[in-house]
Amino acid sequence: MHIRLSNMIFCALALAFANPANAQRTDNNAVTSADDAFGKTVVGDEQIGIYNPDDVRGFSPVSAGNLRLEGLFFDQQSYLTDRLIDGSTIHVGISAQGYPFPAPTGIADYSLRKPGDKFVASIGLNYGPWYGKSAELDVQVPITGSQLGLIAGAGLYREGNPWGGSPKTESYAISVRYEPGPTFSLQPFWSQIDVREDESQPLIFTSGDFLPARIPRSRFLGQKWADSEAKLNTFGVVSKGKAIGFDLALGVFRSTFKGIMDHVDLLFGVDPAGAASDRVVVADRANFFGSTSGELKVSRNFIDGPRRHTIHATVRGRSLSRRYGGSDVIQLGPSSTILEDFRNAPVETFGAKTRDHVKQTTLGLGYEMRWLEVGELNLGVQKTRYTKQVDDSVVVVPATKDSPLLFSATAAVHLFKNIALYGGYTRGLEESDVAPVNAVNRNEAPPAIRTQQKDFGVRWSISPGVSAVLGYFDVRKPYYNLDTVSRFRRLGSVRNRGLEFSLSGQIAQGVNLVVGSVYLDAQVSGEEVDLGLIGKKPVGTFKLHNVANLNWNLPWHKPLTLTARFESTSNRTANAANTFVIPARSVTSLGARYRLTIGGKPILIRGSVDNIFNKFGWNVGGSGFSSLMARGATH
Repeated sequence: MHIRLSNMIFCALALAFANPANAQRTDNNAVTSADDAFGKTVVGDEQIGIYNPDDVRGFSPVSAGNLRLEGLFFDQQSYLTDRLIDGSTIHVGISAQGYPFPAPTGIADYSLRKPGDKFVASIGLNYGPWYGKSAELDVQVPITGSQLGLIAGAGLYREGNPWGGSPKTESYAISVRYEPGPTFSLQPFWSQIDVREDESQPLIFTSGDFLPARIPRSRFLGQKWADSEAKLNTFGVVSKGKAIGFDLALGVFRSTFKGIMDHVDLLFGVDPAGAASDRVVVADRANFFGSTSGELKVSRNFIDGPRRHTIHATVRGRSLSRRYGGSDVIQLGPSSTILEDFRNAPVETFGAKTRDHVKQTTLGLGYEMRWLEVGELNLGVQKTRYTKQVDDSVVVVPATKDSPLLFSATAAVHLFKNIALYGGYTRGLEESDVAPVNAVNRNEAPPAIRTQQKDFGVRWSISPGVSAVLGYFDVRKPYYNLDTVSRFRRLGSVRNRGLEFSLSGQIAQGVNLVVGSVYLDAQVSGEEVDLGLIGKKPVGTFKLHNVANLNWNLPWHKPLTLTARFESTSNRTANAANTFVIPARSVTSLGARYRLTIGGKPILIRGSVDNIFNKFGWNVGGSGFSSLMARGATH
C-alpha cells in the first residue's frame, strides 16, 4: 500500500493477510534484488537503474519491439498493469549473455506474478505525488495446494501530474497457474486498463533558442475538453515444460490499444514571457493498435564434463494491425502558457482513417556453451520475413518487404575467479519510433529498420554479493525525425556509443547500494546534417546520466530501513539545430520503510520525499517540444 502526502512526498502502507513469509507486497525491494544498475522494477512504482523499457543506450526497447514476457517474444501495444506483472529487468551488456538471440537496443523482460501455496490478500492505499490518490487490491489463492493457484487484482487511480492533470484509471488482472510438477507449467492471464478524463498536457514550442517561462506546478492550464479516453487489453498464455530431454517454452499474446478519444494540446511560437502566437489542439477518435504475437522455443542440453552445450531453436511471429489518422486540427489562435485560457469545446469533425498491417515471422537457431570457471559462448542466426501494407485513402503507398539474415555472437572469458571479460556483436530488424504529435503524418510508422550493435567490457566480482561492470557500446540505426516541412521521415543515420558503469550489492551489513552511470556520445550523419538543416546531436540526448540508490537497514532497529536516491543528467540537446540545451539537473530523494506486525499481519509503511530541494526542470521531446518534468532528472 502506498500513501503520498503531497506533491513531493510519497508514503506507502502495505498490508498482507497471510503468513509474513508469504506477504509478497511487503517484501518487494528493487535495490536489494538488483544484480546491476542497468534497470530493475518491482511491483508498484519502485524503479532503479540508468535504463528502463523506454530508454536503453539512448533507444527504446518498447518502440523497437525488443520486449519479452517470461523470456518469450511479446509485441506490446498497451501498457501492462502491475496487477499482472511482478516486475521487469533490462538485459544489456554482460547481463544479455544468457539470451541466445540478443537485440541491439537491449531486451526488457517482464515477469508475471505467480501464486504461491498460501492465501495472500494485499491492500494498498496511495496519496500523492501531486495530490494523486489510489487504492489497490491483490490476492493470491491456492486452489489445490501448490499445483493450481490464482492471482487477481484491481486498482482505482486518480493520478496527479505536475501540470495539473488528474486522469481516472482503473486496472484489472486475473491469472491462473497450473504446475503439477517441476516439468510442466501453464499460465493463462488477462488484464485491462481503462483510462478516462486524461487531460492533455500543453506541449510548448518556443520561438527561439530559450526555455519557456516557468509554469506554476499543480495548476491545469490546458483545455478542459481536451482529454483522452482509452482501453488497454493484454491477454495470453505461457507454458513451459520438459519432454524427452528437451526444454520447451510457448507463449501466445494479444495486446490491444483502443483509443476512444485523444487530444494533443500544442502551443507554437512561445515567447520568453509565455505568450503563444498559435494554439492548436489535434483531436483523434477510434484509433486502434492491436497485435497477436508469440514464440515457441525448444532447447536441448548436452553435458561434456565441465562444459554444458545447449542448442536453441525458436519460431517467433506477430501480426500487427493499426488504424489511425483522420485527425481534426483545431486552431485556437494566440494563447498563453502561464495563464488560464479556457475555450469552449468545439464541434469536432474527423476524416478517413489510415490502416496498416505488419506480418513478421522469424526462425532462429542458437548455440550456447558454458564452461565452468572458463567462460561462455553464444552464437545465433535468425532468418526473418517482414511485410508491411498501408491502406491510405489519399495516397498509394507501396508494400514494403524485407528478409534479412541476422547474426549474433557474444562471449565471456573468466580471466580470474572474480574478473570476466565480455563482448558481443548483434544485428537486428527493429521497429522505428512512430511519427510524433506535431508531424503532418502523425502516428505513421516507418517500415522496420536494420540495426547493429557492438559492445564489450569487464565484470569484477569484488566480494560475495558485490559486483562492478564497466562496458563500452556502439549502436547504429537509421535516424527518423521531422524534416523542414514537419514530415516524419528518415533524415540520416544515428550512432550511439559510450561507456556504462554499474556497482551493486551489499557493501556492509544491512547496507545495499546500486550505482550506475552512462556516458553517451550520440551522433547523427547524413544529407540533412551535411546541408546544415539539422545538427549532429539527436534532440533530447545528454552526455552523462548518473543514478545512485541506497538502502540502510538500521542494525539497532531492524524494522526500519532508510532509503536515498540521487539522479543527475548533463545538458540535453533541446532542438534539431543543436543551438540550445536543457540545463544539467540533479534530483535527490530521501525516504524510509518501516515493517511491523498487527494482529499477526505484516504491514509495510513506506514514505519518501522526492526532489527534496524542489528543483524545477523541463523535459524535451524528440520533435523539440518542452514539457514539465515530473519527478526525476530524466522524467
